[in-house]
Amino acid sequence: MAYTKAPSVATNSAERFDFIYNPQQRDARTLNKDARLVNMMVEVLPSPNKENTRAFVKSRPGMSVAYTVTGGLGRGLYNWVFNNTSYIVAVSADKVTVNGVLRQTLTTTTGVVGFTEHVDSLGIVRLFMCDGTKGYVWGSPIAAPTLITDVNFPSPHIPMPIFLDGYIFVAKKDTQDVYNSQLDLPLSWSEGGSGGPMYISAEMYPDTIKALSKNNNYIYAIGRGSIEYLYDAATSTGSPLARENSAVQQFGTPSPASVVQTEKEVILIGETGNGGHTVWTINGFKENDISTPSIRNILLEEGANLATAVGNCVRVSGQKLYILVLSTRTIVYSFDTQMWSEWRSGFGGTANFYGNFLVDGLNGGVYVLISSGINICTMNQDIYTDLGNPINCVITTPKYDFGTYNRKTMSRFVLVGDNPTALSGSNLCKLEWSDDDYSTWSGPRYISFQYDFPGITQLGAFRRRAFRLTYDSEALFRLDGAEVDINKGTQ
Repeated sequence: MAYTKAPSVATNSAERFDFIYNPQQRDARTLNKDARLVNMMVEVLPSPNKENTRAFVKSRPGMSVAYTVTGGLGRGLYNWVFNNTSYIVAVSADKVTVNGVLRQTLTTTTGVVGFTEHVDSLGIVRLFMCDGTKGYVWGSPIAAPTLITDVNFPSPHIPMPIFLDGYIFVAKKDTQDVYNSQLDLPLSWSEGGSGGPMYISAEMYPDTIKALSKNNNYIYAIGRGSIEYLYDAATSTGSPLARENSAVQQFGTPSPASVVQTEKEVILIGETGNGGHTVWTINGFKENDISTPSIRNILLEEGANLATAVGNCVRVSGQKLYILVLSTRTIVYSFDTQMWSEWRSGFGGTANFYGNFLVDGLNGGVYVLISSGINICTMNQDIYTDLGNPINCVITTPKYDFGTYNRKTMSRFVLVGDNPTALSGSNLCKLEWSDDDYSTWSGPRYISFQYDFPGITQLGAFRRRAFRLTYDSEALFRLDGAEVDINKGTQ
């Protein structure tokens, strides 16, 4: 027999395993197999002696409505802290709202809308906004912005404006040219007030600019296959910028809106002439690939849709996150744990994550523009639903053979972790398992947190087994891992 209740060689053991792993998607097309964390985050609690360091998986933060706005495609979001007060500027289709109040109607309805603040030599703060065709300057969040009418303002342009040393810089679309405003005058784009345009060209590679970003005192001119670095050379006429000829990156981006500037680095989906895609961070002139083979498979799966990917960087639940919204799924990287996970929304987790633009708030919270443009939400770790809907937390494990391919039996499965106090829902965790490489799953069994033994017994025989845990009650769901009792058998 493969196993026995009283074997001549002891084959019974208790085994523990955790749920801490990056997505393990095996190729670009196989979506529902291999290890995967959905709406779960890895959290590490370090200890000085390292032996007591603990690692968990926990449910992601939820969202509640902060402002209701006119519906339409979400195009941009910015938190403007003006006179120590936070004003949330959002663009849905052609409507621009501030804290939910309509302030401007645009002439465009699609495409990303970009923002940057401008501070002049007198300390006057303004907000610059552009939509790919026109530019606007706000002097106050409680009034409509002023349209830029200077004929030399670049149109069409890439709506990713950059502020540096009193200037606003914008790249003209389908060119290598970076235009600038006059010093301290974001409404003026003509040299001397009546001359021609002021610009510099990124010319090291035969590549047009797809995005602009900034790190320290350098502007990154990002093309499809290259990145050039520009700095303020204090040139007295024309553009103040000069090229840093000793530095260049031989990769660019197919996804302009994936480019995000943080306090330390620039993050983007990268593409080289050799093909394939990855996620890069650039700090100064130093690049670092933060993706994994499975993340590259997910990006490859996007195909032409990768051009519309949107990246965001926020701090929430005590972690700095890069949230990359793709066409049908949203993948999330934690700079604190260097781990990837996936976020989904909708009943049963059937929809992509509701938001497409996220910004940090004034007091540590996060604001989220719902992709349909109907709501602006707050997100934090004390909210356990998405707009009142359950968050479907799913842990899919790798296949476990517990060190042997013998046919074995499992007599007990126990969850090790916190006892969640659910505000609503059944407070049960659903457990399923697959013994045939994720092709079919067992009928669901339910684990209750009501008692001091959150587990089940009699889980049958197998050679290799993967588990799937699902939790959707209104509570913080946090686990160390699981413990199982097995008889490994002898053959």
